[in-house]
Amino acid sequence: MRLLNLIRHRPPLSSTPEDEEKARQHTLSLSVVEGSCWSFMAGFGDTYIAPFAIFLQAGNRAIAFLSTMPALLGALAQLAGASMTDRLGHRRTLIVPCTAVQALAYLPLFLLPFFFPSWGVLPIIAFTALAIFAGNMAAPAWISLMGDVVPEARRGDYFGHRGRIIILFVFLATLSAGGTLSLFQNAGHTWGGFGVLFAVAALARLISVRLLALHYDPPYKPPHEAYFSFWDFIRRMPHSNFARFALFGALMNGSITVASPFFSVYMLRDLHWSYSQFTLNAAVFLATQFFLIRWWGRIGDRHGNRVVIMTTGLVLPVLPLLWTLSSNFVYLMTVQVLSGTFWAGFSIATQNFTYDAVTPPKRARITAYVSILNGLCTIAGGTLLGAYLANHLPASFSIGPYRADYTSSLPGVFVVSAILRFLVVLIFLPMFKEVRSAVHIHPVNLLLRLAGGELLAGFFGQFILSPSRKRERK
Repeated sequence: MRLLNLIRHRPPLSSTPEDEEKARQHTLSLSVVEGSCWSFMAGFGDTYIAPFAIFLQAGNRAIAFLSTMPALLGALAQLAGASMTDRLGHRRTLIVPCTAVQALAYLPLFLLPFFFPSWGVLPIIAFTALAIFAGNMAAPAWISLMGDVVPEARRGDYFGHRGRIIILFVFLATLSAGGTLSLFQNAGHTWGGFGVLFAVAALARLISVRLLALHYDPPYKPPHEAYFSFWDFIRRMPHSNFARFALFGALMNGSITVASPFFSVYMLRDLHWSYSQFTLNAAVFLATQFFLIRWWGRIGDRHGNRVVIMTTGLVLPVLPLLWTLSSNFVYLMTVQVLSGTFWAGFSIATQNFTYDAVTPPKRARITAYVSILNGLCTIAGGTLLGAYLANHLPASFSIGPYRADYTSSLPGVFVVSAILRFLVVLIFLPMFKEVRSAVHIHPVNLLLRLAGGELLAGFFGQFILSPSRKRERK
């Protein structure tokens, strides 16, 4: 019902400040529902592209390429999208057709390998690339639009709320998709299960496209002096606080993607997990993010986003090491709880730091340039280094009297990723500073607040006490 009302209601054109404010508020509500629809594309589609490729017997290099290709290809798409955004002046004009192409790319992604099995995973790579390019081409325009719509003082809280709703629906979609795929697998029709998943992903994104078409697009015309080239951005790196932050983020992403493409392979191929176990593992990660992301957003609003990046960045290098200690299913579920806890903070803080540090006329272009850095580092980390290590590292390691024997070389890849993450945090994290006024807090104190139950207290207050307080105010 809420979805139908939002689709039917079109806010008035902003001829007065009151009309403009109504349009902004409508778009804030609309964006949350649109993100929920996007979540079903992510849960039914994106999550199961790699398992579909593994089902078709794809090798380590193909899996690594599927996982890292979005970064560089997405960066090139965002660069083109930023230029078109500046030229068009109407951001919705670019967002809507690009996201429609993204939705429709899921259908041939499944059908072509079915009708032409001799082609192997090539159609998956080709149409995944098309979906990535189209979706990322719309990203700079969407980021620019939402940066103008969301009030600055509410960014952490709003994007935390929106992110939590998205995570909830990705969680539900991932569980539903995993259950559907397991039913088809048990019936001996795994192909058909993947077909249902990708059809749902396409339909959900098409509904999302309709909602994006109703977003309020404030007047946008960046001045000519706001333009700067990618090489200008690189040259400013020694002197620009944000450029140093972008370098830190890119190198961190590169270190992460040394290992990240291979977690699915490790679970499904090496540990022989069922699709149900794989889905449950992903769902625990998402559920943890759901409970935490808004708390991290509010911490960023009060104490600044840099301290959240620092606090979570200190823990991220430890996470891949935990995967090498045991293959027990319950243990790895616990590891996913820790991963969801700190990834929730790192992701929302890095996003909001960009909103804080970049002026509105430059947001679309700076998003593209940051994506290029991320893409180059991701390709280097995953497709080149990660895939090489996965194919050449031994499955057994000896350090003095200690010996570890694994089912494959992938735990060794996880160790290398952990070492690289630690070096990036140690060397590059001190290079950038907070850009907004904030109440100072030390990262250790923030970790103690997290461990001391503040999050549980905040969760209790939000879900138990807040409804009664709202009724009292009414």
